[in-house]
Amino acid sequence: MSENRLLKYSKFIEIMYIAVILILILLNCSTAQVATCTDDANNNVDWFLVYKPPNVVSSNIIKSAVNPVWAQSARNVNDDNGHSIARTLAHFTANNGDIKVLAYSDDPPNLPPRNEKSKAKGVLLVHSGADDEAAWFVHTVPKFLAHLGGYSWPATETAKGHMFLCLSLSKANLNSVAKAIRYQEPYIYANNLPAALLNLHNELSNLVTGVEVRVTPFLEHAKFTTKAAANIEAFGKHTKSFADMYAKVLKNKFATNIRIWAPSDTRSKSICKGQYQLRKIASPMQFAGSQVSREADSAKWAVVDGKNTVCLTTNDYKVGEKKIPGAAVCLENAGLYNAFSTAAEFLFGLQNIVTLKDTLLDCWGVSTPL
Repeated sequence: MSENRLLKYSKFIEIMYIAVILILILLNCSTAQVATCTDDANNNVDWFLVYKPPNVVSSNIIKSAVNPVWAQSARNVNDDNGHSIARTLAHFTANNGDIKVLAYSDDPPNLPPRNEKSKAKGVLLVHSGADDEAAWFVHTVPKFLAHLGGYSWPATETAKGHMFLCLSLSKANLNSVAKAIRYQEPYIYANNLPAALLNLHNELSNLVTGVEVRVTPFLEHAKFTTKAAANIEAFGKHTKSFADMYAKVLKNKFATNIRIWAPSDTRSKSICKGQYQLRKIASPMQFAGSQVSREADSAKWAVVDGKNTVCLTTNDYKVGEKKIPGAAVCLENAGLYNAFSTAAEFLFGLQNIVTLKDTLLDCWGVSTPL
């Protein structure tokens, strides 16, 4: 074979090799265009929960599995690649025609605070094609997740603890999710949901167009499942409900004892009598491998005893919160419940034998010496 023919043949091989690589890249990109929760390894998962402790950018993740337990995240939350949050929201922070989005926050990125009432923050991802894929991502971080702005962590929030929950859903549950969000009175800062999708989901349309809630009792309680059939209960508490998220909504709706991690005032006591109790978790606590104080943590949650359920919430446990809209997203899973229940072992007034007086003060306001 002549040198000239060899040169042409080698160039042909090189061109074919490049073509194959490009095809593989395109195929990889197309298969990656999904509206589901994604873990650090880029695997689709049914759900995950991430906790970032105060004063660090490292985090821990607990995700759907046979026996879910806390594990250290592969990357830090400020990394734009390789972390479950960045991977899940990749089609929100960068353009992807197949994935449509809706995002809401009381303090959105690149804007001044927009809503002094609702504290709800989250993103809906919906596949615009025939694929039955949707994901609901809720979080606690102000100035976080700019639509099409690239993934960026707000450095001012590193000092605080933050929590993130992602649920993989079927499109059939979009109405349930949208109605719960609507009762939370959110500020929507990003939305490109197409008219065709809104026509199929009336409550999603009501959320987007800002249809007001006018029907008592101004509380929404939605029940649905994830793609892999994990039970979810989502609550929306409207301003006009004048209800406490913990004492009235969660404790009564679940009809069982609950333990809560949320800022409280002196007027909001633990409820230690009656059929169902509400107890405040003592601060500091050991959670997901870190010692966390109430003052340094933006995360708010409740453990629902006897139900294997954990709820992420937005409200403080204070008297004034009855006039503030609120959200609770509750996931039933024994492993998740055990992970949170272990952290919630110590309750206000029960850390030491000598704190029976504190227990009485917290439960009933008793102030006489013991």
